[in-house]
Amino acid sequence: MAISRAEVIISVERRRPSSLDKNERLVGASREPGVRSSEATRVVGFM
Repeated sequence: MAISRAEVIISVERRRPSSLDKNERLVGASREPGVRSSEATRVVGFM
């Protein structure tokens, strides 16, 4: 079987740097009962 298509990745997407304070607020927000991780990231300002 011949390969008819190849994908070349030329860049690497990196995570945005964040402060220790922001990370601590994310952990605190995500530990609240009933809070989803996506909601916690929005509250803290990651998204």
